[in-house]
Amino acid sequence: MRLPSLIALQMLECAARLGSFTRAAAELNVTESAISRQIQALEARLGVRFFERVRQRVVLTADGDRYVREIREELKAIERATKDLASRAGGMDVIELAVVPTFATQWLIPRLASFRAEHPRIVVNIHARPEPFHFAESLFDAAIYFGDRPWEGHPHARLLDEGPSIPVCSPLLLEQARLRERDDLLRQPLLHLASRPDAWPDWFSADDEDIRRKARLGPRYDLFTMVTGAAICGLGVAVLPGMMVHSEMESGQLVALPFQGAREAQDGGAYFVSYREGKPGDDKAQLFADWLLRQCGADAS
Repeated sequence: MRLPSLIALQMLECAARLGSFTRAAAELNVTESAISRQIQALEARLGVRFFERVRQRVVLTADGDRYVREIREELKAIERATKDLASRAGGMDVIELAVVPTFATQWLIPRLASFRAEHPRIVVNIHARPEPFHFAESLFDAAIYFGDRPWEGHPHARLLDEGPSIPVCSPLLLEQARLRERDDLLRQPLLHLASRPDAWPDWFSADDEDIRRKARLGPRYDLFTMVTGAAICGLGVAVLPGMMVHSEMESGQLVALPFQGAREAQDGGAYFVSYREGKPGDDKAQLFADWLLRQCGADAS
């Protein structure tokens, strides 16, 4: 069958996302009646109803919800491809980079000006992507990820070892709580990263179940940056990789506590880069990986 127009699909997605024809019209810079006509024509053509009116909002039907969810990713892919093409038309190369969020904000982005200075014709688009994926099923050119081994089947390199985690807190909390011994931490709120629920129990003890139970108490946060922010604000004590809070400790926002954990000396995982092999003459991902390795060497020295 002949596909619906891209304009109609854009209007449908926008109205569904905003729950309003009026706001969709404002975002797309068209009239509300234009939105209504396109969606009505789409409904008549496909033989379904996309929306029900609930008070002052329009709410997707079950068929509408499923359809919009399926086309939304495709519309985003078309948008990305169009922007990529526009960049290339301007003489620019584009790297679509998938990266774990904390590494992006805490390590990569502060250093990207150096890459731009070396390669001013390469644009790096950064996408937060903590979970693994297959390059063949994605639009990404490269990925920076955390793990204990690299992804096989693609060029790759080990960038940085995460190293041991250390307990940190705000200077004010340290002063008020009088943290003199390691076990004093158990009387403070312990801040947890949701994806690493055993970080505190492992730091305290490998086998004492009573201590491990106490060490699991405390608020949980989805991102490293949330845990770091909570620690800076004095909400509790966090145990975090030193490399991820280096700048906060240098600025005095956080202080490292002088207590050794039960597993402090053990190795953690590492950050790796893998990239899709380009066609002959397309070495942008290789250039980016080489730059990353030089940056990591500079950090190590």
